[in-house]
Amino acid sequence: MKKINYKLINTLLVIIIIFLIWLMKDLWLGVLTKIIDILLPFILAFAIGYVLHPLLKKMVKRGIPKTLALVIIGGTVVLFISFILWLLIPNILPLIFEQTTSLFSSLIKFVQDLSTKHDVNLVGVKDAISEVSTQITSSLGKGISDGFISIINQSLGIITKLIIIIIVAIYFLSDMERIRDEFEKFLASRKNKKTLRYFRKLDEAIHNYVNAFALYALIIFIQYTTVFYLIGHPHYLLLGLLSAIGTIIPYFGGIVTNLIAIITASVISPKLLVLSIIVSLIFPQIDGYFTSPKIYNKSNQIPTILSIFAVFAGGALAGAKGIILALPITIILLTTYRFYRSEITSSIGKITKISKE
Repeated sequence: MKKINYKLINTLLVIIIIFLIWLMKDLWLGVLTKIIDILLPFILAFAIGYVLHPLLKKMVKRGIPKTLALVIIGGTVVLFISFILWLLIPNILPLIFEQTTSLFSSLIKFVQDLSTKHDVNLVGVKDAISEVSTQITSSLGKGISDGFISIINQSLGIITKLIIIIIVAIYFLSDMERIRDEFEKFLASRKNKKTLRYFRKLDEAIHNYVNAFALYALIIFIQYTTVFYLIGHPHYLLLGLLSAIGTIIPYFGGIVTNLIAIITASVISPKLLVLSIIVSLIFPQIDGYFTSPKIYNKSNQIPTILSIFAVFAGGALAGAKGIILALPITIILLTTYRFYRSEITSSIGKITKISKE
């Protein structure tokens, strides 16, 4: 009688389970999406409280009462979010519409001047540009109109969510010290000192990333605001803010800002267009090959090629959210690997040895 091959049976069972999960993906993905939608405001609130906790500790150490420090931090967060919304929502969509319209008007005028100067019949070209201009500006106008209506319809829900997130974040921030102490006591009670050291190392790595990101965003904001102001761009503050926000997406976040800068400059003056193109070509190289690696490599020692791969992988797997979360997740995985390197290497060696047998 032949022996039962349990390894083969286990492998088949795993394949069947994976296949069943794949068949039911629409069901569990829908449930998972609902759960994430419910938990997301609380996750964001906890993340904000966790990130701001070192700032609260510094303020308390300097003699500021904890309650007053919480009020100052909460007020600053509200003012910062209000400033961003005030600067972006009323300006960016009308700005794109206005500058696109001006750009096509300039193109039509250029074709007319060229036709008159060189006695060339370019009526067909002018009509084609006019038709494209009408289609694009109509689409933009409808988009802006629909966008504002959508903003009005959704504003109550968005404001409610923001208020909930900020309030819960302040509660988390207020209790963060106790939460951390309870978590450390739980790990200590399990008598696993290495796990406790791992979470402390992970905590240090995450805060290093947050500090590096804040420093990098501040540098980018000051740099681009100053540069666009010096070359005479009228929207220097908006471009500086967009550049700082774009640092959320490593290496590629500034592309949209540079395109906006070039498009808006193209309808103002040729000199400003040339200067904007120079800025858009030179400064991203400085940021990508000097400023960003200098800050992030020093704080978390992330290889540049790994960061770029993480961004592409995050975008392929989860779109915009994946791109934003790519670097933090990479830092967590890299820190985990470095801390448990010997155990991981040993486990891989054992698996390889068993498979050969």
